[in-house]
Amino acid sequence: MPSTFLGLNTGLSGINYYQAALNTTAHNAANASTKGYSRQQVLTRASMAVRVHTAYGMMGTGVSVTGIQQIRNAYYDTKYRAAMSQYSEYRALNEQLLQLQSYLNEMQSESGYTALMTRVDKALQDLHANPSDATYRMQFIRAMGNFVELINETSNNYQKTQKDINDEIAIHVDHINTISKQIFSLNKQIMTIEAKGGNANDLRDQRELLVDDLSELVNVTVIETPIVYGQGADEIKANATRYEVRIGNELLVDEIEYKQLMVVPRVEKVNQSDIDGLYDVYWKGFNESVGDPINFLGIKITGKIKGLLEARDGNNEDIFQGTIDSFNTAEPSVKITLPDGIHIDRLNIPESGVITLNCKQYYYGSWEAEYDANGVLNDFIFHDLQMLDDDRNLIPATFNTVLDTGKPATIGVAIDVKGIPYYMQELNEFVRTLSKRMNDIFTDPDGADANGDRGVDFFTTKDIYGNDLVLIDSLPGPSGSMASGDSTYYRLTGLNWSLNDAMRDINKLVVSKKDDIEQGNVEAKELLDKIMASFSDRTMFKQGSPTQFLHAITTALAVDVYKYESFAINMDEVSYIINNQRMSLSSVDQNEETTNLIMLKQGYNLSCKIISVMNEIYDKLINQTG
Repeated sequence: MPSTFLGLNTGLSGINYYQAALNTTAHNAANASTKGYSRQQVLTRASMAVRVHTAYGMMGTGVSVTGIQQIRNAYYDTKYRAAMSQYSEYRALNEQLLQLQSYLNEMQSESGYTALMTRVDKALQDLHANPSDATYRMQFIRAMGNFVELINETSNNYQKTQKDINDEIAIHVDHINTISKQIFSLNKQIMTIEAKGGNANDLRDQRELLVDDLSELVNVTVIETPIVYGQGADEIKANATRYEVRIGNELLVDEIEYKQLMVVPRVEKVNQSDIDGLYDVYWKGFNESVGDPINFLGIKITGKIKGLLEARDGNNEDIFQGTIDSFNTAEPSVKITLPDGIHIDRLNIPESGVITLNCKQYYYGSWEAEYDANGVLNDFIFHDLQMLDDDRNLIPATFNTVLDTGKPATIGVAIDVKGIPYYMQELNEFVRTLSKRMNDIFTDPDGADANGDRGVDFFTTKDIYGNDLVLIDSLPGPSGSMASGDSTYYRLTGLNWSLNDAMRDINKLVVSKKDDIEQGNVEAKELLDKIMASFSDRTMFKQGSPTQFLHAITTALAVDVYKYESFAINMDEVSYIINNQRMSLSSVDQNEETTNLIMLKQGYNLSCKIISVMNEIYDKLINQTG
C-alpha cells in the first residue's frame, strides 16, 4: 500500500534529480575550455514501483539518480593516440632531416659547395694556363682549402645536431618518468574513491590527458578491467577498475607500481663518426641499477622518441654484417667473414667498439682486415674481446665455439632511415675517394714538385701527435691486410679531412713529371691534366663526378624531407578527424549546455509545482476536511 504522501516524495525525487543535473550542467559549462575535460551527465532510472493492490497493479515512485558519468569513448581514445604517436614520429624525423638539409642548403649558397667547386675549377684552369705561376699555385691551394673547410663544417654541424637530438631524448625520457609517476598517483586516488562507490570523473580526465601526452612520445596500450573479488558464484565486481599503461608489451604503470626509465651513455661508439656518449634507454632497476634495454626502434613502437632515434642513428640498413668464422680463445679474438665485403671508403665501424656475436654483445679493442685488389675488405679479426659480467664489469670474453661458429656477427642495428650516420658515411666516402684519387696523382713516382722531389699527399689528416699522416701506398700491392690503427684512408673522415701542412710551401705542389722538371720545362702540366680530368670523371663515384656525388646527397635528403613531411601531414589529418569525432562526443558544447539549462529549469519548476499542488491537496485533506 503506497504512502499517503507518495506524491510529495515523487515530486521531491524530481527536484533532487534536476538539482543534480543543473549542478552537473554548470560544472560542464565552467570547464568548457578546460583541456582534456570530458562532459558529464547524470544517470537515472525510474525508482522502484510499489504495489497498490488495484487493477492497475504498480505505481511509480519517481526518479533515482544512479551516478554522474563522464561521456567518453575508449575506442576513439585508442585510435587518436595511435595516430598522434605516428604523427609525432614523422614530424620529429622531418624536423631533424630538415635541419640537416639546411646545412646542405648553406652549402649551395655563395659559400656553398657548388660555388666553391666552381672556384676550384677556375683555379685549376688558371693554373693550367700558367703551371709555374706562384699566384695561381696559391690560388688553387686556397680554393681547395676552403672546400675542405666546408666539408669539415658540414660534418661538425651534423655532429652538433646528433648531440642536440641526444639531449632531447634524455629530456623526453625524464618526461615519461614524470607522467608515469603522476598516473600512478591518480590511479590510487581514483581507486580509493570508486571503491567506495563514487565516480572520480575529473581525476579520470586528468589521467587520460596524461596518457594523451605520453602517446606523443611513444605509442601506448591502455587496459582497464573491473576488479573482481571471489570466484564462481561468489564472484563480486567492485565499482573500481584496474588501469594499466604499457609501452609495447612492457608494463609502465598500474595501481601497484610505476616503472621508470633511464638513459645510459654508450661506452663505445657504434659508428665511426658518432659523438661520444650517445644515450641508450633502459628500464631503471633496483637502487638505480641498469635494467633491460628498451627497443624504441622496434617495429611495434612509434612516437617522437623513435623519430629522434631514427634521425640520430639511421643508417639506411647499411651496417657491418657477417658470419663467425673462428675464435681464438687464448687472446681472445674472433674472425668474421663478410659475404659481400665492404670497400674501405665506406667502412664506418669505429676503431674500438661493440660487436654482437650470435646475439651476445662483446667489446673489442682493435681490428684488422684482409682486402683484395679493389680495396674491398672481406675478412676481419676483432682483438681484445671483453664482455660484461652480472655486475656490468668488463671481463675477458668467453665463447661457445661449437655453437657460435657460423652464426651472425653484426655491428650496430639496421635502421631503414637515412639519418646522421648515413650522411656522415656518405661524406666520409667522398673525402676518402677524392683524396685517394688526388693523392695518387700528386704522389706519382714519375712526378716531382718544383724542387724536383717526389710529391707528398695533398689531402691527409692528423695523427694523435698532430702530425700529418702519410697515406702514400697505404694499401700496398694488389691485396693485403690493414689494421684499425694503420695510416690508411679509413682514418680520413669529413670531420678531420685537411690539406697537408706541406702545401703551405707552394713549391710542394706537383703538376709535372720529374723528367720535365729536370729538363727545366716549368710549364709542363701532364699531371695537372689528370687532376682536371678527375674532377669531371663520372666514374669516380657510382653517382658520377665529385660534384654529382654531392648533388646526389642533397637530392636524397630533399626526397626524404618531402616524404616524411607528407607522412606527417597525412597523419595530422587523420588525428584531426579522429579527435573531432572524439570531441563531438566528449567535449562541452556551450549551445547544448544552454539548451540543457532551459530544459532542466523547466523540469525543476515542474517538480516544484508538483510539490506545491500536493501541498494544497494535503492541506485540504488534512486541515479542511472533517
